Amino acid sequence: MSNIVHSFTWRFGGPLADLSAVVAWTLLGTVALAGLLWIIFSYQRTLVALPRSRRTTLTSLRVLLWAVLIVALAGPTQVERTYARRETRPLAVVVDRSDSMTAPDNRGQRRLDDALRRWRALAPTAARVFGSPRTFAFADTVSATDTLDQAPRLATEHTRVFASLQSVLDQAPSGGWSGIVLLTDGLDTSTDTPADDLARTAGAALAAGTPVYPLSGHNRYAGGEFISLRDLALPARVPPRSAFNLEITLDTFQSKARTVPIRLRIGDTWREPEQVTLASGRRAFAWTSEIPATDEGPLPLELRIGEGTRAFTTHAEVQVARPDSTRILYYQGALDWGYRFLADILRRDPAFNLTPIFNLSPIGSPAASHATPSTLPDLPDTAAGLDAYDVVVLANASADQFSSAQQTALSTWVRAGGVVLFLAPDNDSSHGYAGTELEKMLPVVFGRADTSVPVDIAQNQFRQRMQQLGGSNSYEESRFAATARTKSERPKLTAFQWEPAAATLFDADQLQLAPLFANYATVEKAKPGATVLARHPTARSSAETDERAILLAIQRYGRGQSAAFTSDALWRWKLSQTSTDRHVETFWQNLFAWLGRERPRGPRFDHAPLTARTGREIELRLLGGGSTAPVLSVERHETNAAAPTLEAPAPEAARLTATGEDAGVRLYRWTPPAEGEWILTAVDGAGRRARHWIQVLNTTLLGETSGLPADDGLLQALAQRTGGVALGDTVPSAWREASFGHAAELLRERRRPLWHGAGLLIALLLLYATELILRRRWQLL
Repeated sequence: MSNIVHSFTWRFGGPLADLSAVVAWTLLGTVALAGLLWIIFSYQRTLVALPRSRRTTLTSLRVLLWAVLIVALAGPTQVERTYARRETRPLAVVVDRSDSMTAPDNRGQRRLDDALRRWRALAPTAARVFGSPRTFAFADTVSATDTLDQAPRLATEHTRVFASLQSVLDQAPSGGWSGIVLLTDGLDTSTDTPADDLARTAGAALAAGTPVYPLSGHNRYAGGEFISLRDLALPARVPPRSAFNLEITLDTFQSKARTVPIRLRIGDTWREPEQVTLASGRRAFAWTSEIPATDEGPLPLELRIGEGTRAFTTHAEVQVARPDSTRILYYQGALDWGYRFLADILRRDPAFNLTPIFNLSPIGSPAASHATPSTLPDLPDTAAGLDAYDVVVLANASADQFSSAQQTALSTWVRAGGVVLFLAPDNDSSHGYAGTELEKMLPVVFGRADTSVPVDIAQNQFRQRMQQLGGSNSYEESRFAATARTKSERPKLTAFQWEPAAATLFDADQLQLAPLFANYATVEKAKPGATVLARHPTARSSAETDERAILLAIQRYGRGQSAAFTSDALWRWKLSQTSTDRHVETFWQNLFAWLGRERPRGPRFDHAPLTARTGREIELRLLGGGSTAPVLSVERHETNAAAPTLEAPAPEAARLTATGEDAGVRLYRWTPPAEGEWILTAVDGAGRRARHWIQVLNTTLLGETSGLPADDGLLQALAQRTGGVALGDTVPSAWREASFGHAAELLRERRRPLWHGAGLLIALLLLYATELILRRRWQLL
């Protein structure tokens, strides 16, 4: 089968043959313009005066003759190419018209609309490569259609993705399909073993040499109304006579706004229901409640959201116990009085265990090792290396002293439940933190300071400082130096100004006697989620704001916490007190104890799932527990049981074995055998326990209106196993390479020069002869 294509080109000859088209046309155009000007000029001055009409006629004839000559020099050529079109196998386009694809979301958009829109952008290229496609529609069965928009009568209560693909493969013409484009969301609601069906279908497609090109449809459809628990955050361990927050995030879809009750049971006591309003549409709803922790022991919690058959219930447990000694890793980045002062306070109290790191190298140079048997050489560069500590203190350290691996490890550790305290006694110690990984987890935003201060400016600043201390321009240097030294040794102390939120950390006596400081570092502002506890009484953060400078701020970061203390270590305040006064010691001990209060020691679950499906394996991650892997057991929770207890697992409870380890986190795998609420109990060698509740749902209950998102992972696996590719908004590279110019084979090419013909020669002779005759009659010859 052949195809003849006619085209037109210019074939320059003579001296123009070896030149590029641009250069050749430029030279030819220059010659043509010069000739045109000469023609006009020559007929403006003739031997015999001519009327205007005769002069115009002769000029036009000469211009036409010149134009024909120029065109002939350009070599107009007609090209005739004969192609042999390669036979291509047809393409099948299979459209999912099940309920999950045709159900509109709150904007009226269907997943089918999204898939068709994107396919229509790719269809022209597919038509050039494969020809006109053949279309099918499927849901519970498959039916051939004339167009993509045709919607045959199909049972739409189920989606049989794999069975439909197999049916289309069976209906292939001789030679098979060149490929199958599958417009679907990938939700096969007719099978409980999608992995086995995927393997069988991929094998059949490979045997037929037919790649599958899935194109998934998306929208905001969430199915019927539901309330599910997306996240639950609470500390694993708290001290007695304290309080902690229970924070939950709900995933909810409501056709219209409605009010539901939230009930909370603490131990054996139910609180009064709290009515909350869930907005219409698919939403994330956050709710927080403060819970008191009084006596030691396990504190069981039960949370019930909604009412009736649509109520959602979950359980949790917090250990109320006296804290172990707080393990502090203290990183000292530069010499000052602060470390020795704080170390003496913390080491006198058995509730604290201090491990220092000294990096006293100049900023920007490699860290020098100052390690002794009781210190570390440098900050660990993995989160697992930090897990042996409760609080990490970064004191008088520049961001340049930490590698990117150390910053990432510290951020990961804090996000998983660690605590970091940033101590900055002056602006030099907060240098370079703006935009770093460390700034992301701290409660304050650092300004970008200009460190390139010229020497003369620095000297002028020093002179001004000395003059502020009482200096003069006289020659009494000795008396001036003595006065300046006296005033420098006894700087004026300023008191913290507490914010109302400080009452959560310190008691009333502590707040009445505010700490006194001499130096402080300036930060730009507090982050939106941070809590400011103390400010400077008069100084502002910057000239552009009226907010006073921040001295102490805290914030949650993931499951951990960060704090920024931007004054000196209060050692001058201690020097101003009597020897029996212990206000400074009490301040620091309370601050460190409060920061490390929620840091657990025993085993704890790391982002354990809150829901699971029957028959589908899940991964469980355990942190802590010492060098020996904790014993993890799982048993079913009876819904009619009383408040959860911390008894040992029942004898029939299944025990799980660790399958591996990832960066210090032990990995376990479990396949829920049945629906219901299940309890996971982890016990380490010291008898410390952690519990987690999982709601297991029945996989077979998932239907067309379940609201599950498109299964892009399954569709990508289908494409990879069959040699295809998951389609998106761009044409696959294989299709571009197989477009018309590459798919057709050139059989022959014929070139016919149009300038080398009798017609052109006759036209030239006629024009020239006509001009000569007129010139003769008008007596110009």
